[in-house]
Amino acid sequence: MLFPTFSFAFFFLLVFIGFWYVFRRDLERRIFLVAASYVFYAFWDWRFCVLLLFSTAANYGFGFLVGTNRDHILRKTFLVLAIVFNLLLLGFFKYYNFFAESANSLIRLSMAGGGASHGPGFLFPALAVIMPIGISFYTFKTLSYVFDVYLCRLPVVRSFIDVALYVSFFPQIASGPIVHAADFFPQLPLVMETGADINSKPIEFDRAAALIMKGLLKKMVFANFLSTLFVDPVFANPSQFNTVEVMLAAFGYSVVIYTDFSGYSDMAIGIALLLGFKTPANFNRPYISHSVTEFWKRWHITFSLWLRDYLYFSMGGSRFGKFRNLAALFFTMMLGGLWHGAALTFLVWGAMQGVALAVERAFNYGNKRSANTLIAIAQILGTFLFTTISWIVFRAPSFSSIQNYLGALGNFSVPVTMLSPLVILLLVFGLCMNLIPRNFRSFSFSMYGLIPLPLKGILIASFLVFLSVVSMSGVAPFIYFQF
Repeated sequence: MLFPTFSFAFFFLLVFIGFWYVFRRDLERRIFLVAASYVFYAFWDWRFCVLLLFSTAANYGFGFLVGTNRDHILRKTFLVLAIVFNLLLLGFFKYYNFFAESANSLIRLSMAGGGASHGPGFLFPALAVIMPIGISFYTFKTLSYVFDVYLCRLPVVRSFIDVALYVSFFPQIASGPIVHAADFFPQLPLVMETGADINSKPIEFDRAAALIMKGLLKKMVFANFLSTLFVDPVFANPSQFNTVEVMLAAFGYSVVIYTDFSGYSDMAIGIALLLGFKTPANFNRPYISHSVTEFWKRWHITFSLWLRDYLYFSMGGSRFGKFRNLAALFFTMMLGGLWHGAALTFLVWGAMQGVALAVERAFNYGNKRSANTLIAIAQILGTFLFTTISWIVFRAPSFSSIQNYLGALGNFSVPVTMLSPLVILLLVFGLCMNLIPRNFRSFSFSMYGLIPLPLKGILIASFLVFLSVVSMSGVAPFIYFQF
């Protein structure tokens, strides 16, 4: 069930009515949200719900054991067991066939090198493993819960319903944002019950509506049209297109992945807000970053913070000298690349990010923005160019496809066939989204808040009609659903 669909709109309408107007007690609302989240998740495959419940129960137990034991060795033992359990669970569904094929290749190679005349005695079997939607995201959330309890950022949560709600919360389960446990649980209870009075949290309808509309515009117009009309055809067969088209398709993919993923995040944050939950921002104009260091403070922010808080710091961070610091940056991003999928291209992409971060840290460049306007612009353009090149690696299914794409940059004699005024407009305006100043956005939202409620309803309805007229038939899955 995708956000920009009528089926989800009907589903959410029922959830909204049930949450605010049918179930009025705190426990009732928590149970209702858990049930709604599992129904939402079951729309992909009901069997995934069994795995989700199993993961939730196991991590609830690990969190309880970590949080209720005072012995440091026992706490650490249970923490290690939780990490091993979650990595094995994620590894089986996401990486088993990749590692099985790699191991089998090594076994065959070793047998051939040893001169064996018979085949290898054991090979790992290939399994038809279906990767559950969102398993990478909710595994990070379950680990965040256990880590936060271990680090004393959060007391042990004794209510299984609360842990189940945190892990399965439907606006966030498919593609994040990855909300830390220490940020989620303090938002409970959902209502304040004092005697006969029940005080619900206020609904921030204006902000939620603005976020959802912005997310719909990014996904349904910019991401869908640009990818369908231009980016996907060029990447599918770059040798057939002119150098200019191949170059612009790379920049186009930068726009597509930004508008697709940030659009999903905007909708997820807005939907959660309609249910009274505040979610940290996940994007902040990443393509105006003057360095790769700044880029990762603006792109997929909740993921970056997860890597920083639970991987980078655990590797020592900046506490043990320059070399250890640079190594921690590199390997953190390598693991971040591997998190995206079982492919060597993701490892290379992670290595590119890690090397860039390490070099910037070594020369103390990452946190320096030049006061000279021209130099600052050059910094931003250089960072954007590096990011675009890294997205080519990120998107590629294999190294040969990267080679083919880069080779197509020499197609000067091939006629231009795919560029159109619409594609150029989408590309330009998609990039210009990153140039809108924060003050202007705040001013625009304050002006929107002054509009009378009936007129707001007309504006929202008009926007939805416009979207239904101009958008393509059907909704392409969000890019990050595959991770």
